Amino acid sequence: MRATSKKTRGDHKRSVLLPGLRAARQRSGLTQCELGTLARVAKGTVLDVEVGRRGAYPRTVRRLAKALGTEVADLI
Repeated sequence: MRATSKKTRGDHKRSVLLPGLRAARQRSGLTQCELGTLARVAKGTVLDVEVGRRGAYPRTVRRLAKALGTEVADLI
């Protein structure tokens, strides 16, 4: 019997840490809530990523960078 593997949302790894996120957000003058709204992510996600509690999905990283008007490399 062959095992099958289905990819589900929970299989993805949040591996991207963003040490530059807080500084970039503060330079832009945005609150965590405002950034979350602009990037279409939850405020809690912004908080968790800023403090290093968890990493972010690559799509979330791109959304945050776009909302801040910066490059992904500036956040990493």
